[in-house]
Amino acid sequence: MRRLYLLLGATLFLIFTSTAAQAVVKVEGRYWFPTLSAEIQSTEAALIGDRISLVDDVGLSDSENFPGGRISLELGNHKVRYAYTPLSWDGQKNITRDIDFGGTTYTISTPVTSSLETDYHRLGYEYDFIDFLGNRLGVIFEIKYFDTKASLTSAGMSAQESLKFPLPAVGVTGQVGLPFLASVGGELTAFTLGSSGYIVDGEVGVNYNPLPLVTLSGGYRFLKIRIEDGDDFGEFELSGPFILVRGGF
Repeated sequence: MRRLYLLLGATLFLIFTSTAAQAVVKVEGRYWFPTLSAEIQSTEAALIGDRISLVDDVGLSDSENFPGGRISLELGNHKVRYAYTPLSWDGQKNITRDIDFGGTTYTISTPVTSSLETDYHRLGYEYDFIDFLGNRLGVIFEIKYFDTKASLTSAGMSAQESLKFPLPAVGVTGQVGLPFLASVGGELTAFTLGSSGYIVDGEVGVNYNPLPLVTLSGGYRFLKIRIEDGDDFGEFELSGPFILVRGGF
């Protein structure tokens, strides 16, 4: 029995050291150029909020550019990864209708200042069934966490809606190798909460590897979230091109 334990221990040690020797850490920096479409409804006490377009109704800027980053630990076909993107928009407008938001009524022609801020975190696990000569196919399991704050202010009045929520998501990822150190790849994750909402998050891009463990990429990214809770509602859609640099060691 002792010999069996020693053999089992030696086998686990060899597996661990072999896997650890293959470990690669990759760090990614990116810039995203999305266009925003967003609707929100905020109800406070007995005053049911109006459903408003943050761009059309209160003048939120629909085009901003955002940095982001991701770090991943790769052990063979297994990958653990964390990504973070801070998102922020501001705007000003003399509103063209009465708006009830967060328990406050803003009357027509009132000049208002609007803002929307979201910290977007993603913690995920990826397993690649295929990973050979630049070709890859795998599955992704993620927890997406949103820390969101929307506000509307004018002279003497201010209302704010804060929302923090995690969403699970599952999806697929893939890549096809091309000549001249290039490839085309992408990923798509999604989850539905039934009538309470859903999330769809994906991107596709062209990659170039000028050096081992170095990737330059450009492509298109899409994110859509819909959350509904009684008389509170939020729907946000972001889509646009991105560029990134990824390095490993």
